[in-house]
Amino acid sequence: MATLEEQRRAIAAGMAARRAPTSEAERKAIGKRMIEERTGKSVAADLNRLAAPQQQRRSLPSISPVGSVPASVGRGSYVAPAAAATAGIASPLTEPSYAAREYWPGGDYSTDGLLVIPATKKMVLADADGAEVIINLAQPV
Repeated sequence: MATLEEQRRAIAAGMAARRAPTSEAERKAIGKRMIEERTGKSVAADLNRLAAPQQQRRSLPSISPVGSVPASVGRGSYVAPAAAATAGIASPLTEPSYAAREYWPGGDYSTDGLLVIPATKKMVLADADGAEVIINLAQPV
């Protein structure tokens, strides 16, 4: 019976004999193909090539200028707004007259349904600058 060392040498010689007919470039190509098969890269590339053909890039046609006025840089003069002008509502809001309120007909029911509470429809308020602010409220359901 052969020793362990002799068995290993016989295995190495057999492998070398099997590899001898192929060149190193062929072995590298086989290895690369096996990696692509395992990772699915070649299959994915083939499917993408079939499913989405590459579109041809085309440039847009040039258009001749239209109109009597030639293109130019815009010009304008800036006028700053007045210092007293403000936007929005100045806080606080106050109600000058309770009598100016309007109510929805029928009102709104209390949570227990026994009482009818007046439901406000419109409130007229004044902001800190004295401007009128009107608040319209939705009708209760």
